[in-house]
Amino acid sequence: MNALHAVIAVLLASILVILIRRKLLHVDLSFPWFIAIVALAFVGSNEALVTQIADALDIAYAPMAIVFLTFLFVLSLIVTALIGLTRLRHRQLKTIRHVAAMELDLQERG
Repeated sequence: MNALHAVIAVLLASILVILIRRKLLHVDLSFPWFIAIVALAFVGSNEALVTQIADALDIAYAPMAIVFLTFLFVLSLIVTALIGLTRLRHRQLKTIRHVAAMELDLQERG
């Protein structure tokens, strides 16, 4: 099963690299995805670690710990994407205000 986990992790990482090279994803926004892929591949292929995590989180069925971690990673990726989107919107609003000020200045002169 460890080989299957490694193949899946390499496949996901390859898809991510392809998306970056085609300029569909930016490197800075895809870095958390790489971290999530590597972390989940490592945890998913190590049964002792899964059992320890399940015991620490008081989860009765150990494989559910991986599901819990997956939801945690997806939530953190969504938050990271929202932070990036918020930064873009702030820059967009700043640019709109600058252009509006320039237009107002041109109207007052003309």
